[in-house]
Amino acid sequence: MKNTEITKLIQVMKKLRDPINGCPWDKKQTMESIIPHTIEEVYEVAEQVYCRNYDKLKDELGDLLFQVIYLSQIASEKNKFNFNDVVKNIKEKMIFRHPHVFKNAKFKNIKEFKLWWEKSKNKEQNSILDSIPVTLPALQESNKIQKKVAAVGFEYNNDIEAVEKVNEELNELKKEIKAKNKKKIREELGDLIFAVLDVSRKLKLDPESVLKQSNKKFSTRWKKLEKYTNKENLKLNHLSINQYNKIWNEVKKK
Repeated sequence: MKNTEITKLIQVMKKLRDPINGCPWDKKQTMESIIPHTIEEVYEVAEQVYCRNYDKLKDELGDLLFQVIYLSQIASEKNKFNFNDVVKNIKEKMIFRHPHVFKNAKFKNIKEFKLWWEKSKNKEQNSILDSIPVTLPALQESNKIQKKVAAVGFEYNNDIEAVEKVNEELNELKKEIKAKNKKKIREELGDLIFAVLDVSRKLKLDPESVLKQSNKKFSTRWKKLEKYTNKENLKLNHLSINQYNKIWNEVKKK
C-alpha cells in the first residue's frame, strides 16, 4: 500500500500491538475484549449524526475506523486476514451488488433492484433471514426482518393496512390484559411493538431515529415540567396524575 494517512494509521496500530515495545493495554486485547468498544463507537457516531455536529462526527468516525483497523490487526496476527483484505472484499462486494452501476444490468424499478440485492446476499443461505445477526438489538432485528420479507412480496397494500394491524394487535393485548394471562400479555405486547415498527418501515421512517426524536421531545418537556414544579415548590412524588397532566399540558403549550 502507498504511504497514505491510512497506511500510517495501520503502522500506529502495529506499534501499539508490538509484543515488546507496544502499549501494555493494547497488547493484551482480543477481538472479544475490543468488540464492546467497537459497539460504543458506533453509538457515538450515531449521536453526532443526530446532533448534526460535524466536527465531533469527524472525530467519532476516526475512532470507529480505528476499531476496524484494530480488529483487522488482531486477525492479521492470527494469519486470518488484514486490513487490505477487508477493503478489497467490501470493494468487490459493492461492485457485484450494483451491476446497474458498474456493469450493464438494468432494473425496471427499485423493487426489482431490492430483489436482486437480497438474492445476491443469500446464495448460500436456506432462508432470506439467515443473514440477520442474532446479536442485533431487537429493534434493529425487527426492522431488518420486516424489510427482507417485504422485499419478496410479504407486504401491506398501503400504509393504512399497516396501521390497522397495530389496532388488531392492540385489541389482542387488551383482551389478554383483561384475562390476566401473563404469558399471553408478554407475547401480544411483543406483537404490538413489532407491528408498530412495521408501520415505521412502511412509512419509510427509520424507527431508531423516530424513537430518538420522541425521547428528545419527551425529555425536553419533562425538564420544563421539573423547572415549573421547582418554581412552584411542588414535589414530584407528591403530585397526582391529574396534576401531572395539567402541568404537562401547560408545558406543551409553551
